[in-house]
Amino acid sequence: MVYESRVGDVFVLGSSSWRIVDIERDRVLVVPAPGAPGRLPFWKADSLGRPAELGRAHGAFVREIGAAVASPPSVRGVAERRLADIGLDRYASDNLLAYLAEQHDATGVLPDEKTLLLERFRDELGDWRVVLHSPYGAAVHAPWALAIAARMRERYGVDVQAQHADDGIVLRLPDVEYEGGLPELADLVVLDPDTVRAEVTDQLGGSAVFAARFRECAARALLLPRRQIGRSAPRSCWRSPPATRTARSWPRRRGNAWPTCSTWTR
Repeated sequence: MVYESRVGDVFVLGSSSWRIVDIERDRVLVVPAPGAPGRLPFWKADSLGRPAELGRAHGAFVREIGAAVASPPSVRGVAERRLADIGLDRYASDNLLAYLAEQHDATGVLPDEKTLLLERFRDELGDWRVVLHSPYGAAVHAPWALAIAARMRERYGVDVQAQHADDGIVLRLPDVEYEGGLPELADLVVLDPDTVRAEVTDQLGGSAVFAARFRECAARALLLPRRQIGRSAPRSCWRSPPATRTARSWPRRRGNAWPTCSTWTR
């Protein structure tokens, strides 16, 4: 959960809400936040998530099978045979087709590798939830979520909570008065290929994952004290030539200290 949290976020533990005030090396400092809505804690660890290539194949499979949802029975039979060929029995096939049909009835379209779906609704607390359905995996969605949340904070001045997973991004918007109603969010979700690198890079410095990576790189550079004096790892094990060349090529505006450059690279 720490990787997806920032200072100021609120989470629920038991029947109480807690606000994060600091994230240290081995602990998270919190203060009570009575009455404030928060997220439930979870643990995903630092997993890589679904690769973009697998996500593209996953989306193509959904598009192929989803074409039978609103089609005549003959086409549905083709989809059932396709599912049977990959090892699904009759019950599993019916459940999968029913699941896709329910999504199609709710939104009119299924997300695949060519079509991304943006859905919004109110949660049980009255706040807006915006869900971007995408099959491209957490490796794509994590930086994408950082950029979207930063855009919304800059434009509307609201604290947006963003969570990513292999199947999309979930944004939580506070229930405040927006001028002209809830804004259209499509232009905030679409990124410009010419500026996306700069947008994501600007947000990484304030993320929890950057702090964790920096501590790792600082330890490898022998800048952090060891618990056992005289038992540090040799420099040759941590400063590999490819990493050094990559770090040196990083723009000077990011600083020339090796741990900082290596953190940005990782």
